[in-house]
Amino acid sequence: MTDGTVYSGSHWQRYATNDIDEAHAYIRRAFLDIKVRSSGEGRDGAGLRAVTTALADVDVTRLHYSARTQAQTAPDGDLNITHLMGGRFTIARDKNEYRLQPGDVMLILPDQPADLVYDNVDTFVARLPRALLEEVAHAQTGISGTDLRFNSSRPISTALGRHWTKTVSHLTRSVLPDPALMANPLVAGTTRHLLAATALAVFPNTAHNVTLRPAGGVTPQPLRRAVSYIHDHADQPITVDQVAAAAGVGARALQLAFRRHHDTTPMRYVRQVRLQRAHRDLETADPTAGATVAMIATRWGFTHLGRFSTDYRAAYGCSPSHTLRT
Repeated sequence: MTDGTVYSGSHWQRYATNDIDEAHAYIRRAFLDIKVRSSGEGRDGAGLRAVTTALADVDVTRLHYSARTQAQTAPDGDLNITHLMGGRFTIARDKNEYRLQPGDVMLILPDQPADLVYDNVDTFVARLPRALLEEVAHAQTGISGTDLRFNSSRPISTALGRHWTKTVSHLTRSVLPDPALMANPLVAGTTRHLLAATALAVFPNTAHNVTLRPAGGVTPQPLRRAVSYIHDHADQPITVDQVAAAAGVGARALQLAFRRHHDTTPMRYVRQVRLQRAHRDLETADPTAGATVAMIATRWGFTHLGRFSTDYRAAYGCSPSHTLRT
């Protein structure tokens, strides 16, 4: 292994080094700043190996680092979420200590320093930018970016921790490695927002405490503009702020209007429209000419075929493959 060796593809990058200083520099570049207090040789020297898949401003990295290291974080507001596959990893803040076991999930708090101890770790690390978290939290609850704070490194529950690992596993196996999928802006945008929404659901944060209150009525005309915008742009990445701007109202008022008049949120309405488009394409597609359920589902941003099939059956009473064949 050559120190600092980098191999790159269109959406991925491999990095490897045996040099401790190079390894620490890589961690600072790839994840967050750390102040190293002590670091010794591990079983493989200071061996660090990393494979990163990038999606715009989101990175998912499989990282192995053999040296035992004690460090303090200097967070910059972005989220780093670790799924420990092997080795030992401890995070401590004040008097609270979280010792991870293989299979556990941990958030390095984005706004507060913490003490880390890691030894011969094998992990998946997802790095999500602060701006993306603020965008998704605002779309879901109307909370402002300055009010979004994460309160604990532990998932809210073991089941939610497993939900995070299953989501990342699906994306890293079926979506992120596929250049054709990543070239689809609808798939790429959906994937970024899925990771952010999952992080917000899994870890305690202030968005959980927000209750939407009436913020003024929205007349039928702006709501019609919002619905029209969604239908006209369903094949493109859409945010709540874009829909609100098209409607000429605030995002908070738009959320309330959709809940009041459509019994859903704007983004769930977007998903319903895309499901309708997928249904239409399945009805008109010719399987003998090579059309598949997977092809049509991913065209409309549905990258998890199991969930797509469940939602489709609930909406139309049959499987998507049945519609395609008939």
